[in-house]
Formats: sequence, C-alpha cells, structure tokens
Amino acid sequence: MYEHCTRLRFERRGRILTLTMTNPPLNAVDRALHDELAQVFDDVAADPECDVLVLTGEGRAFSAGGDFQGMLQAMQTPAGLARSVAHAPHLVRSVLSLDKPTIARVNGHAMGLGATLALLCDVVFAAEDARIADSHVKVGLAAGDGGALIWPHLVGYARARHHLLTGDALTGAEAARIGLIHQAVPAADLDAAVYAYAERLAQGALQAIRATKRAINMALCAQAVAAADAHIGLELQTMSSEDHREAIVAILEKRPPVFRGR
Repeated sequence: MYEHCTRLRFERRGRILTLTMTNPPLNAVDRALHDELAQVFDDVAADPECDVLVLTGEGRAFSAGGDFQGMLQAMQTPAGLARSVAHAPHLVRSVLSLDKPTIARVNGHAMGLGATLALLCDVVFAAEDARIADSHVKVGLAAGDGGALIWPHLVGYARARHHLLTGDALTGAEAARIGLIHQAVPAADLDAAVYAYAERLAQGALQAIRATKRAINMALCAQAVAAADAHIGLELQTMSSEDHREAIVAILEKRPPVFRGR
C-alpha cells in the first residue's frame, strides 16, 4: 500500500501507524515529499490495519518547511510554479477529511508547511523547545497552503493575524500555553506522551471517535473545499514576486533579505 513512498517511513505498533517524514537534514518538503504527502492520507484512510495515525519527522526536525533550492528552480517557468502547488489543496483536504484520529508528534522545528501539517492534525504534542511558525511571509509568500485556514480556528483571529503576518515563531511550550497545540512536554518524554495518548484512542470506541472527528472537522472541511484553491492561488501569485526570489537567494547566500515590496 505504501510501496510508492521514498520520503516517508511507516512503522506499526498494533493498530497505531506512525508516518515519519524522512528528508534529511530537516525534512524540507521538496516536490517528492509533497507529492507523497498529497497521496498518503488517502492511503491511510483505506488501510484496514490502522486505527490511529501518528505523524512525525525524522531526526531533529518535524519539518522545516519548503525546499529552497526547489523553490528557486520552480521560479524559472510559470509551469514550474504551477506544478509546485498543484497538489496543495488536496493535501489540506485529505488531512482534514481522514476520519481516523491523527496525532502530530512535533519533535523539533515545524515551519511553514511543516507547521500547517502539524496543526491540521487532531491532537498535537510538541517538545517544549520545538519551534513552530508559519514562516511564509519571511520568504515572500502568502500563507496559502493551509496556514490561513487553520491558525484562526485554533487561536482566534487576533493571535493568528500576528503570527501569519510576521512569521514569528513560538516554542512548543508557548504554543501549548495559547492553545495552538494540545500539550508540550520535555523532549525526553515526547514518545511516552504521544503513544500513551495513541493507545488510549486505539482502545476507545472507534466508531464514535471517528464520527466525532467528522463532526468537529465538518466546518473546516467545508471551508477547505471552498477556499483552499483560492488560498493557494494567492500563494502562487507571490511565488513570482521579486521579494520571494530575494528571500530565497538571501537564505542560500546566508544573508538578511532586502525586501522592496515587489
């Protein structure tokens, strides 16, 4: 079922399936990982041996966001830009519509799309010192791949506006304090907390849990159907901006960007 995946690793603990993003060193979402993520939640939905999903990243990061070299390459042609976001709306909708409870295990940095992936999950546990941010604006992009959808639902518009318009990061502990995530724990305790919770769900009344998840996510799913394509269209607009190119070049050259509003 998962044989097509090269950037994702799968492990089973009874009826709990752990899905691990594996793109060292920081699990940046390059085109291959993005394509696999856009398909894998549909595969999990059809997996008869999985009742609970845990999503995490390999090594010291959950996912540090986009692949900068890939972004620069995509900017060379309009077709490249369109291809880079083609599956983004489906990815958002497939995470939200998966009726199996999903737990994010945020072991380290969760930036940009990495933050979105974590926050779209039903329950988020993070290491206290993990860093979480929707950093799109810092690389000259609109937060169009799900961040503008999910942050206001979790922390309200006032806090969401601040973090989406500035790209400011939160630690895991800060994110738990404002209700962005469920719980932050010391890194050494993360696995124990995640898998104790996953076992609790796996041993629960699964039909009721799945139906309740569908009820909770119904409005979010409707909003994602209505707005996800428009949101990614706004991000696509900014992908061809001078500011986006400047941000990526600056990152690769290890210097601060100089934005000009173009």
